[in-house]
Amino acid sequence: MLHPHTASPVRDRVPLRCPSPVRQILCAGRTDSTRFLGSFCLALNSSCPTKSESRMHLRSLKIVNFRAIKEIDVEFDNRVNVIVGPNAIGKTTILEAIRLAKAVLSPRTQNETNQVLFALGASSPHMPNRMNFSAIAQDVAKPIVISSVYKFSDSEIQWIKDGIDGLAHTLVQARMGQSFANPAVLISYMATVQGRQQLESASNEAMSELAKIIATANQVKIELTINASSGPASTGSQMGPFFISALESRLPPNTTHFSYFPADRSLPAGEQPVQLGAADTSQQMESHNSQPQLKYSRLKNTIFSAVVMSGDDRDKLYGEFGRIFSGVLKGRKIIGVGINEIGLLSIKIQDIESGRIFDMDGMSSGEKGLILTFLLIERSVVDDGMILLDEPELHLNPAVCKDLLPFIVDAYAARKNMQVILCSHSPEILAGAFDREECSLYHLISGQMLTKVRRQDQEIIASALAKLGTSESEGLLYKGTVFVEGPDDVTILETGFGDILRRYKVKDLGGRNEIEKLIETLQSADAIPAKISPRFFIFDKDDAPTSLASTDSVKVLQWDRRCLENYLLDIDAISDLLMDSEISKQKFDNAGSVTQFLKQLAFNQLAETAARDVFKRSEFGDVNLRLSDVKNKQLEEIASTLMARLTSMKQRLAGIDGPQWESSFVAACREHERQLRDVWEGTWREACDGKRLFQDIGAANILRMNVRNFKKRVMVQMRNTQTENWRSIKSLLSELISA
Repeated sequence: MLHPHTASPVRDRVPLRCPSPVRQILCAGRTDSTRFLGSFCLALNSSCPTKSESRMHLRSLKIVNFRAIKEIDVEFDNRVNVIVGPNAIGKTTILEAIRLAKAVLSPRTQNETNQVLFALGASSPHMPNRMNFSAIAQDVAKPIVISSVYKFSDSEIQWIKDGIDGLAHTLVQARMGQSFANPAVLISYMATVQGRQQLESASNEAMSELAKIIATANQVKIELTINASSGPASTGSQMGPFFISALESRLPPNTTHFSYFPADRSLPAGEQPVQLGAADTSQQMESHNSQPQLKYSRLKNTIFSAVVMSGDDRDKLYGEFGRIFSGVLKGRKIIGVGINEIGLLSIKIQDIESGRIFDMDGMSSGEKGLILTFLLIERSVVDDGMILLDEPELHLNPAVCKDLLPFIVDAYAARKNMQVILCSHSPEILAGAFDREECSLYHLISGQMLTKVRRQDQEIIASALAKLGTSESEGLLYKGTVFVEGPDDVTILETGFGDILRRYKVKDLGGRNEIEKLIETLQSADAIPAKISPRFFIFDKDDAPTSLASTDSVKVLQWDRRCLENYLLDIDAISDLLMDSEISKQKFDNAGSVTQFLKQLAFNQLAETAARDVFKRSEFGDVNLRLSDVKNKQLEEIASTLMARLTSMKQRLAGIDGPQWESSFVAACREHERQLRDVWEGTWREACDGKRLFQDIGAANILRMNVRNFKKRVMVQMRNTQTENWRSIKSLLSELISA
């Protein structure tokens, strides 16, 4: 079988197109001499699988005695698998192990195995026949074992079955040490009795192994074992690595199923030569896994090749820039691509806020690395492909990092059905992974302990966050910090007003009391000459209007409704969602039925609201110790103040008759409830407890998601339609931030 990277005048004249089962059958002739021609034709016509054909994903991984890893065993069960942990714990080692096993057992290019060993320091270009085992083994007395289980799709299994004759020819060629040679050199050998026997044996072996794979739910185990004495060996399935290599060999040089993005993003300075076509093909293929560092010298190559390829490619390029700038590098847009006035290649970018236009070379290394990474994912990794991504947060401000994982999930993993294995030590990525259903989170605690973090594992989460840590001050990374009363408030505000808050850190302090404890201390900073970043505090109104005023360093906002959730009681937005069967289990026919449902939940709060108000008017007082009781007072004075309060309370309680008080209390509550009902007929959305109402919606068991995600969906709906409530919140936030 002609390997896709092997130069051939015949191959160069044949257009690349998707495989046709009919063409494969016709090409696979009956005689031994035409069987080779059949495999040759199959190779020519099977370079670009359809979207449904390439779904080979990594299901499990076991690593023993490889660099920092003593022994771990993990199952990958989601589209995006995030591995977090402190620096130098072995996160990158996991990616390197996957890369090494693939390069040695299923190489796509002739140099892939050697280049990966060179990169790991296990071999050298001038002595490729020697292996430095100590460079990759934790214990040189023990073997290295890297075991991977991949799962094929049904269409991939069918492709292998249909092309078994061509694969058998390639297998014989590989076993003769001619994996990357032109198949024409074996024409004479294949015509001999021995050659025919080898072909028949290889075909039977391939069919037998394929039957085993099908019997194990399309899963195949490939295993690389490296001993100090005997070197590397394949100790798992003998045909599995060959099948994986053959499936990837279908692709044209500029695309891949498997791509590694290392953390060492050394972008070249100054103008770089741009090569297109045949001159660039070798670098394209080597950059996927063999020499992934080549990716970062190919930024302009990637962009200009799309520009000159076709109008359609150019439009897709601009569209991808738009996706990146709207999703993660917000506030930018691409203006154009061309040659500047001094003859250099130029990509013009505009900052939307200031209107300033600058060359992409002027962007930070983190931003350029991010653009290159996402452009290559879009243009070179096929749908259903697999990505190894190491520290995507490198050289990026945490304000950008908090949007990074959701963007990867939505823009690539979900849209293109990709599998992503991502390593990070960013707290923002950790938090994002824990919030997304499409992500599984793994905590690498040590070289022999990789723990999957479940959502109920609060203690493990706390430990992971503590070990991650960060040394940078928020005042240096953000324009300011916005404190709110609850975790849902953070989610709601960042969902609805990410453009306003993108340079601010939004944090939850757990409640009004916790927030107010910090106000006085922070406001005292106004007397300090040194400039500090401002802090913004947002309070719910509840039944406790605040008397705090804004200062230079501390800004205070109190919602003019009971809480932030009251703004989410937007009938149009909630009606659109609850009438969607993918969101609501209960069928709502129209907005009127939704309004009635919400109003009933709100009015269920009337009795407790009335009881609270009536009891508050009773003025029995309380015996809690207040700051004014003890501040700057002697013990005798404190005791006298407290005794006076106790005596007053005793006198009020002395004349109470139990049954009579209960009867009068109930009557007063019912009268107050009647009055509230009249008032709430027009104001229930502002007056009820919004947090409680959303909890009651969840308790009604009508949602197909949790309450927090439903709040996010409501805010997204409000933002998309720019409802009156959304504009009210935006106005208040803008006024607070700009004050």
